[in-house]
Parts: sequence; C-alpha cells; structure tokens
Amino acid sequence: MELTTAEEADAPTAGAVGRKNHRPKRPARGQRRAAGTLVTLAMVLLVGYLVVVPLVILLYSSFTASATELPLGVPSFSLDNYLAAFSSSRLGEVTLNTGIYVVGALAVALVLSVCLAYLFERTDIPGRSFLAPLALAPMAVPVTVMAIAWVLVANPANGPLAVLIRQMFGVSVDIYSLPGMILVMGIFGVPSMYLMIAPAFARLNPELEEAAATVGAPMWRRLRLVVFPLITPAVSAAAMLLVVVALEGFAIPAILGLPNKIFVYSSFIQYSLQPPSGMANYGQASTYGVLVLVLSLVMLMVYRRRIRDTHRFKVVLGKGYRQSRVSLGRWRIPIFVVVSVYMFIGIVLPILALLWTSVSPHARPFTWSGLESMTLGNYGDVFSSPGIGKIMLNTAEVVLVTATATTAMSVWIAVAAVRKQFRGSTVLFETTFLVFGVPSVVLGAAVLFLYLFIPIPIYGTVWIIVVALVTRFLPRGSRMVHAALLQLDDGLVEAARVTGAGPVTVMRTILLPLLRPALWKCFLWVFAHALGELPIALLLTGSDNRTLVVLLWDTFTSSVDYPEASALGVIILAISTVAVWVVNRRSEAKQA
Repeated sequence: MELTTAEEADAPTAGAVGRKNHRPKRPARGQRRAAGTLVTLAMVLLVGYLVVVPLVILLYSSFTASATELPLGVPSFSLDNYLAAFSSSRLGEVTLNTGIYVVGALAVALVLSVCLAYLFERTDIPGRSFLAPLALAPMAVPVTVMAIAWVLVANPANGPLAVLIRQMFGVSVDIYSLPGMILVMGIFGVPSMYLMIAPAFARLNPELEEAAATVGAPMWRRLRLVVFPLITPAVSAAAMLLVVVALEGFAIPAILGLPNKIFVYSSFIQYSLQPPSGMANYGQASTYGVLVLVLSLVMLMVYRRRIRDTHRFKVVLGKGYRQSRVSLGRWRIPIFVVVSVYMFIGIVLPILALLWTSVSPHARPFTWSGLESMTLGNYGDVFSSPGIGKIMLNTAEVVLVTATATTAMSVWIAVAAVRKQFRGSTVLFETTFLVFGVPSVVLGAAVLFLYLFIPIPIYGTVWIIVVALVTRFLPRGSRMVHAALLQLDDGLVEAARVTGAGPVTVMRTILLPLLRPALWKCFLWVFAHALGELPIALLLTGSDNRTLVVLLWDTFTSSVDYPEASALGVIILAISTVAVWVVNRRSEAKQA
C-alpha cells in the first residue's frame, strides 16, 4: 500500500478535472430571471400589438372624416361618419336584414341542434352511431365551400333540390334570398350548438323525468317543465355564441345575398371596402365595423354571464346517478326517417352537388345520362391555371405559419394565466377574448388600415394575412390549451420544481408532453379554419399573395365557372377533411 501526501489526497484526479471543466455552467438565478422578464415583456407587447392595436385603429378610423381617403392620413377628428351612417336610409335596411338573418339563423340552428342533441343523448333512436357524427360533418366543410355547394344544389335555374321541389310541389325555390341565407347559416351553425348542448342533455339525471312520468305527465310536458329548464344555461350560451358567429360571418351573406343586393353588416362592410366602382369608402366601412363590434361584444358579455350561472343547474350529484334513455316506442322509425332525410338534404346533398358539378362539363342537375359525360378536366384546368403553383405555395405558407404561431402563442398565454407566472397574466388572457367578437371583415379592415400607414413592408405579402389570421384565431387557440391545462395536476409541476427544475425544463419535460394532444388539436383546428378564411384573405390579397380560397371566390363570382370552382372547392374540402379526420383519430387514440 502506497502512502500519499495531504496535497495529493486533496488534489482531484485528472478525470475529475476534465469532467468538472467540461460541465456546462448554468446561468445565475438573476440572469435567468432577467431573461424570463424580457421574454414576458416581449410576449405581452406582441399580444397587445396583435389584439389591441387593430381595435384602436378601427375606432380611430371611424372618428375621422376619411370617406375615400385612408383614415390614418386624415389629421382631425370628426363625427361625420356616424352622422352620415345614422342619417342614411341604408343603415335601417342593413340593420333590418341583419336582424332577420341572425334571428332566423338562430331559430333554425336552435331547433335543429336541440332536437338532435335530445334524440342522440336521451332517447333510443336507432342509428345513433352514424347519425351523430354525420350531424357534425359541416364542421369539416369550410363555410365558403358550403355556401357554394348550396348554390349548386338549390339555385333556381338547375339546382337539383330546387328542380325537385318545383316539380313535386309547384313552389319556386331561390337560394339567392334572405330565407336562403337563413337556412344555410342555420344548418352550418348546428354542429357548434350541438357540441355545447349535447353534454347538458347527457348529464341530466333520468330520475327527474321518471318522477314526472310516474304522476302521468306526458313527454311534451316533461320536456317543457323538467328537461328544458335544466338545459337553459347551455342553450342560451350556445345561442349567444351563434349570434356572434352569424354577425361576423361573411361568406354566406356574400355568396347568397350579393347577387340580389341583399346586404347585412358583414357583406356591406366588405362592399364598402371593395366596391365594383373601385372607390373604397373607408369611413363608412370603419363606422359599420364599430357598430358590429359593439353588438358582438354585448353578445359575448351575455354569453360569459350565462356560462357563469351553470352551477345553479347541476343535477348529476352523488353515486346514485345512472344514465338511461327514453323509449320512443312506435315513433322510433318515423323519427329516424325524419332525421335521416334532414341529414341527406341538409348535409349530404350539397356535397354531392359539389362533387357532381366538379366532374361535369357545365352546371346541371343530376341525371343518369350525365354519367356518360363525366370528366376530370375541371381538375386539370385547376392545376394548369396560371400561377397555381404560387397560389398553392402561398396557401401552404399561410396555413402552416398561422397554425404554428397561433399554437405557440396560445401555449404561452394559457400557461402564464393558469400558473400566474406574472402580474396581469390573467388580464392578458382575458384581453384576447376581445378579438373573439370581432368579425373577420372588421379585423381585416383594421389590419389593412394599419399596414397601409405604418412603415412595415408586409402589405401585399403573405405575412399580412398571417398576422391577421393569428390575431383572429388566438382567442380560440389559447382557450383550447387553457382547458387542457386545467385538467393537469399541479403536483407534477411542484415535484419538478422541488428537484430544482427551471421553468424551461418544466415546460419541455412535463407540460408539453402532457399537452401534446391538445396542441395537436389546436394546430389542426387553426389549420383547417385558416384554409377557408375568406374575408381576411380577400381584403388583404394582392397580386403576389393570393390563396386558394381567394382563387375559389374569383372563379365562382368573377369568372362564373361553376365546374372549375366546384373542383377547387372539392380540393379545399379534401384538405380540410383530412385535417379534421386526423384530429378525431388522435383524440380517439388518446381516449383509448
């Protein structure tokens, strides 16, 4: 055994020296805190810029006597825009049309969604396994494609549905009308309302209905006195949200209303900014935009108030709860037939008309003889049209960057709000909700005014569309991630912090893996909706940043080439359907 001196014993070995010298130095706590503060400040400024600045610009523009001049180039304030709007007969006409359109669409969607939710969740109707998913199918169809499909199936000239109704009942059907707009918007709004109302029906305790049945109350009386009062919060919240969606919607009023000069707020704002004469009225568009914004925010306030009252209507309490279904008896088959007919006419038939027209040489009704002249030439014309490569590249850039940026920002906003990472994080999260009620056409106008004035060279590029779309989808994305975060146990994060893990490590190793399904869903939801977002792309498009949905609009409205527009619509529908299918498949796999 060899003896060593004290110095030799205390000296580290060569390997230890090497390991110590190569160990990465962690930043000091103060440096990490300063870096985190800078990142937080940058994100707060970015979110505030995206959300607040466009709304301020829109409000400012409405108080300038701009008329055909750019609002930010007018130095003085004025009430001329509001005086002109409130003294014009056009305001009353547009307001009346908007009121009839929104209330009518709400009535159609409310009746259909409540009936379907009750039948699928509370009764023994046959075929629920395929009828319920079919009821949600319009969610996979971009609203622009849906409106065009309804034009093809119900136009008075050769629409198969219009021709069938005229031959059977002698009644002329014109989809280019206010009732046509109401019908299409009502059917399109059914899935979103159904998703909000169906859980309320599913949670009802059947003992309440059974108690009413034991005293001899018939079904309609049980529904009126027991079931419907208990689902009132869910129904009213869904109704307020649909009112906002109908107010901000542009594609349906534009495609079905503009041919006969039937204006609602959203289509009139678009018409003011891009009139056939070419002279935009910026002041008029700003004023109507502010009016729509106020109406939407009022509806959102009512919606938030309604969802806060849901605790007073809880009926699933205790372990004695059991779910059972109401027997329809001899009405099972008739009700099944009625629901199936609605599904076919309201959902399947328009898509079939779109597919049929896309393989036809011209727009025509369904005929057996037409099968002989089917062609794929329309798809060839789409892929050989001038600039289609650039358009598809622009579309890919817009949807992918928008989905990625929205998801990333949504994660940061939601995590900051749930974990209270800095003072005001909850306020920042709630601020994004302001954009939820901003119609797309209004947001597009605000972004247009902003980037025509400030010296940031993104006007006419895909990036201005990306900025507007990220702003539009940020409220929805952050709430998707927020809901997923609320389901996570805080103990996981606390355990990591006890071991010395920093915020970045916690986010990378714990939160992101657990949130992966929600993030994937958020990404693909934004992807599918950005693909079909028409008014923003239409307002901000130029010669170098056209996208597929703008090409679809131009082909359908300017070129009036229905077969080629149908082929393009089928392509967009296929991309959107694949995105929605991936979301559903991953959700089912996660549940399994």
